[in-house]
Amino acid sequence: MRFCLLISAIVFCITGNAQQVADLEENKPYEYNGLQYGYFISNEGTKEVKGEDYDRYEIDLFVTNNSGCLKLIPIKSGWTGNISASEQEAAMIAEFYCTNATGKRLTAKKGTVSAKPYYATARVPDEYSRDRYRTVSAQIGFAIRTGQTITSRIIVIVPRGEKPVLNCRMVYFPEMQ
Repeated sequence: MRFCLLISAIVFCITGNAQQVADLEENKPYEYNGLQYGYFISNEGTKEVKGEDYDRYEIDLFVTNNSGCLKLIPIKSGWTGNISASEQEAAMIAEFYCTNATGKRLTAKKGTVSAKPYYATARVPDEYSRDRYRTVSAQIGFAIRTGQTITSRIIVIVPRGEKPVLNCRMVYFPEMQ
């Protein structure tokens, strides 16, 4: 009995922390947790690769915040100030996969959309005088503001006669109270 209860609890915890994945259609955004995830094709053509013809697509990926509030990804707890340049510039909020992309000719099979750093003004004690304070701008995390759309572009090659087939993995956003 205890063993069954333990297994049930583990399965519940694993599925509770699973990330959302959705199949997408062109120009039909998927809405999840106040964010719209989608893509549109901005350019298409054909490409010959080793004697075979393929369709080449430039795809614009996007995430739009329609939640009515700021979506904030706080800096990870335990942060010591040692953060890589790529982590400092952006935090991934969605990962898009083109399931029928070939990856030939150095083209993509997936792309990401990332939130930019979010800064806040903080009042801190002045290190030279006990009775004085100074204001500093500090990065508190990464964010996508209300109404903001963040985009990125990928180029994919798919078999001739096929359109790109995309899905999206949404990265968790904690709910702000």
